[in-house]
Amino acid sequence: MERGTFEQGRDCSGASERDSEGVGLWYDSDRLTLSGVYLDEITAYRARKRWIEALEINFLLEERHDFSIKVRLAHGGRLYKVRCDFQTACGRYAFWRLTHHQAPEVQFLLETAHLPYVGIDDFERVSCSDAEDFVPLGPPEVSKASRNRSGTWEQAVRMMRSLAKTLIPRGTQRDSKER
Repeated sequence: MERGTFEQGRDCSGASERDSEGVGLWYDSDRLTLSGVYLDEITAYRARKRWIEALEINFLLEERHDFSIKVRLAHGGRLYKVRCDFQTACGRYAFWRLTHHQAPEVQFLLETAHLPYVGIDDFERVSCSDAEDFVPLGPPEVSKASRNRSGTWEQAVRMMRSLAKTLIPRGTQRDSKER
């Protein structure tokens, strides 16, 4: 029996479901299933959505044909379990690749699928007018120096936005720069 192929998961085929599965990512090599156990429903459904995307894009699998993913309550309703069953030969091969370190990038996507994603577009939505809404950590100051800090804060936001645009160019800008 193989153990520990995922960073946070292990083969749980030898133990009962109630004894072996805690929060994290698990696989069952006998049943060809991946399971993720999460603390809340939103996190479980976010993970389900990203698992589907990862399997469809990276392995060219089709949901409901090659694999099926379900979210169910687990451990007496305290946790939520995302379970992926691989049904076809292509699905079984994808499962094998995942559990034998043959697709570490997809393994990473599955392990972090429950985390919220904030892209560069969300970062760019912060404008200088929005910078006034940010409250710096620390005790409030009413002195003249604190009034000058708002200009410094706006400059910092502008610098971060320009740095982000430089480091992460958009596809059209990158294509035009390369030519």
